[in-house]
Formats: sequence, C-alpha cells, structure tokens
Amino acid sequence: MLMRWLGVAFLVTIFNTPCFAAEEHEIAITIDDLPFVGSGTSTPGNLKRTQERFMAIVKTLVDNQVPATGFIIGRAVAKNEWELLQTFRDQGFSLGNHTYTHRSLNGMSAEKYIEDIAHADTALASVMTEPKYFRYPYLAEGKGEKKQQVHDYLAEHHYTIAPVTVDSKDYEFNAQFYRIAYRNRPKSLNGFKKRYLAFIWKQTLRAEEKAKKVEGQPVKQILLIHANLINSLCLPDIIAMYKENGYKFISLSEALKGNTAPVINDSTLVPANTNTEVAAPEKKE
Repeated sequence: MLMRWLGVAFLVTIFNTPCFAAEEHEIAITIDDLPFVGSGTSTPGNLKRTQERFMAIVKTLVDNQVPATGFIIGRAVAKNEWELLQTFRDQGFSLGNHTYTHRSLNGMSAEKYIEDIAHADTALASVMTEPKYFRYPYLAEGKGEKKQQVHDYLAEHHYTIAPVTVDSKDYEFNAQFYRIAYRNRPKSLNGFKKRYLAFIWKQTLRAEEKAKKVEGQPVKQILLIHANLINSLCLPDIIAMYKENGYKFISLSEALKGNTAPVINDSTLVPANTNTEVAAPEKKE
C-alpha cells in the first residue's frame, strides 16, 4: 500500500514539478545549533555518539566537496566539543555566531539580546571565521526599534546577517525520529528518509516559485538544516537530491552576492505539514 502511494505521489510530482534541467540553480547549506543538537551532557557514551554523528556530517560535506557555514550556540559547547568545531573549521568550513543562549529576540529586550550576541562573540572567538556571520535563533529578527537596534549593533561589529530561503524544518523530523525506539530506527529509516527528503524538496520548489515571482529567473537559495541526528543520517541523500536536479552548491558568501530571493523569518514561518503528499524526485540509478 505504501509503495503504491509513493508511486502515485511521484507521478503527481513529475507532472507538477518545474523542469530544472536547462537552468542552473545554486544553493548554500547552512547548519544551525552547532556543535550538535541534544549533545547536552558530556558523559563518555554521549560524547562518543555526538562525535560520530557530527563527523558523519563533516565527512559527507568533505566527500561531496560541498561548502557549508555552521552557526554555534555559545553555551552549548561542552568541554570536549571544542575540537569538533576546530575540525569543522580546519576542513575549510565557516563558523558563525548563533548567540550564547539561543533565546528569541521576541522574548527579550534589544539590550539583553545584544549582550547575548557579545557574550557568544567573546566565547567563540577562537573558532569563528571571517567574514563574521550571524544567524537569528528561531529566525526571529524582532520588529520596529528593537529590530533596528540589533541590526545597528551587528553592522557596527562587522557581522553579516545570514538569511534563510529554504527551511527544512528538520527539527520536527528529528523529534519524530527520536520517538522511535532505538532498536527500531534502522528498519524505519528508509521510509522516514523518503518523507524528510520529500518535504525538503517541497520547500525548495516553494522557494523557487516565490523567487520567480520576484526576479523572473532562478536565484540563489540558502538552505537551513541543523546539526542533529536526522541530518547525520540523511545529508548524503539531501546533497544527491539537489545535484541530480541541477543544483550547484555554493558558499554562503557567494549566495549573498546580489541575491534578492525572498527570505524566511519568524513572521513568514508556517507550521510544517510533515505528512507531505509531494514525493522527492526519483533517484537516478
């Protein structure tokens, strides 16, 4: 029954999906919440799992020669995790500021938020790269005077704000995957992966459609994912999906040059319907 549904969904997709073969599309990968979501404790077992999963992400990026920019939560870095960040940096990837406490600007004053950015700036000075990038937690940029105060601070301290045009909403898939009993995860992974990839592709098509309305031509996209379990398992497939559909991976700095793609922030976010009815493009053999 499931295979029949997937087949029908795929046929619906290929008749409704724009053909990208004759166009060049570009996308940058950005990874939030480094060093790793859920790494909280530094017990030997947990540290080992974190290292393995983090390095799976790094290896995938290196093996596929895909540039990436990671955003670090200052207080989330455990004593033994600094070497993971250094490894990420040593492989040529960029590292930016994701605040110290990962709080939303919507729930605090501009002054406190700026203190949080500054705290992270100091704590992460040894691993952050140039140019300096900042990503708002929850994509919450605030409004009015509060928004302007933070923008002014970031500009004065030579930060470039890293926008998002394609939101994977992987945190929802990651939470769902964690609810599967550990021993059942391997047999559940393939079906789960198909649903996750289908949702990312749906988000990408939506972003491309919005971009066409603005520019009338393909533009550079910026994908948001997180350093988490589901991406340690699925990132190779995400990269393959984009490559097979004509996408070239570029750095965040390249994506920001002359890019007017509509960006996503907390005022444009909508709840994810992760039970998507759009299938991911069929993988070519």
